[in-house]
Amino acid sequence: MSTVAVSSFSLHRVLGPLHLEERTADGALREFEQPQPREHTLEEFVRLVRPRLGVGAVELCQIQLPTSADSWVEGLAATLRDADVRVLTVPIDVGNLAGGDTTTRAEDVARIESWFAAARRLGATYVRVNTGSPAAGPGPRNGLVDALRRLASSAQELGLRLLVENHGGPSSDPDHLLELRDDVGPDGLGILLDLGNFEPIASVSHARFAGTNDVDEGSLDREPVYDSITRLAPVAELVHAKAYDPLTDGSPLLDLDRALQIVAKNGYNGSVTIEWEGLTGDPWERTDATVAAVRSAFPALT
Repeated sequence: MSTVAVSSFSLHRVLGPLHLEERTADGALREFEQPQPREHTLEEFVRLVRPRLGVGAVELCQIQLPTSADSWVEGLAATLRDADVRVLTVPIDVGNLAGGDTTTRAEDVARIESWFAAARRLGATYVRVNTGSPAAGPGPRNGLVDALRRLASSAQELGLRLLVENHGGPSSDPDHLLELRDDVGPDGLGILLDLGNFEPIASVSHARFAGTNDVDEGSLDREPVYDSITRLAPVAELVHAKAYDPLTDGSPLLDLDRALQIVAKNGYNGSVTIEWEGLTGDPWERTDATVAAVRSAFPALT
């Protein structure tokens, strides 16, 4: 049944550190944390989404999970059952599937598969992987397609649906995602449409998050964003509804109501996950307002 879900990233300012990684120039893996305040544990987040936001489904971002170890995952799964909350999606930000090194790409695929196992234990429906590193640019297409085919097979064996998302870099080009889906095969790979991860909105959001925003917000042409949404809406299997702090002139960085109406007019009847990515105001209140906007556009969602 299609539903409204809330991403744990909506509360990233109160749920503790983000667990990130990168490959150094010699190919070594470096793991590090980005500090964030912890006002709630993930278990508390799960218990609070029903009473505070009126939803019964969540997206749990891998970068907010401290480990994929069985004992920890089983504890969180028990909390989900007790709270009567289900996991819709686990976005996995591990590795660089478009990387040029065959060995490291194989290592990344294996590490992603370990997170698939955790997602299954959490009861997820979808797993989302990246099509490469936005910072690294495009890599060899054959290696990327082969990696996605293996991951599609692994996901299917676990009863999961593999998705890719417009998530910066080449992946924010609708043609790139549509071609990947065709190359891997629609039976194995679906598309998650993120309403905000298109240029120029993505660059503004990332710069704000990094604290380096020097973009002239008064000159942004956001029309290409809505064109891209129109391209992907007919094939989307899941939608991320993004909301941000407004521009300096008070106008919305993304007109969420307009974006949602484009999706609705294209006949979308799947689930919608809320991602509040602003840096001001109370994140619970801002997320709640975004839930209300989605319910207004899609009143049939549970």
